[in-house]
Amino acid sequence: MVDPYDVTDYGRSRAELEEYFLFCLAVAGKKAVMIAAKVAEFLKGAAPGETPFEYVLRIEREGTLSDRLKEVRLGKYALLEAAYSAAARIGDISAASVEQLEALPGVGPKTARFFILHSRRDAKVAVIDTHVLKFLRERGHDVPKGFPTAQTYRRLEAVMLDEMEASGLSRAEFDLAVWSHYASGGKTPLPAPAAAVRQQSAI
Repeated sequence: MVDPYDVTDYGRSRAELEEYFLFCLAVAGKKAVMIAAKVAEFLKGAAPGETPFEYVLRIEREGTLSDRLKEVRLGKYALLEAAYSAAARIGDISAASVEQLEALPGVGPKTARFFILHSRRDAKVAVIDTHVLKFLRERGHDVPKGFPTAQTYRRLEAVMLDEMEASGLSRAEFDLAVWSHYASGGKTPLPAPAAAVRQQSAI
């Protein structure tokens, strides 16, 4: 089962990586703990040695994919049925690009990058969510009031990558630090500003 409290794992097996992607597809707007358990329950029907994607394709052929999604109450049934079906046909998910992932039903820039950031050690991506938008706004960057367009998303991603690079943290650690700070109401510290990190390293 995906650990909802520690999603960063660069050593996932093929089966674990496929399960993690199914989790990423289902978790948007929902509680991670609940969705991790529901995805694990969904996959209990897999045969020994059958990977999550192989299982999805099999029950789709059998005509029971939709029923199984409803049995475990994953929600967003029509969207997830299309997304799971398309994902299972993508091939090696470990090598899929941002563009390939975004071409799947229900996958936007945030979901694609969330999957890559927390499953590939050297991934040069940043997840732009409400916490990150608030963080960038407080750091003095030009941030839109609503969710960014594709072009603005890429601009903000470049800004975040610069902040991550200067912090001394891994990109996944930086992402988690920003999320934890705002999710906890400020109880955990934010990464130091880039200028402060550079000044400290020069001493």
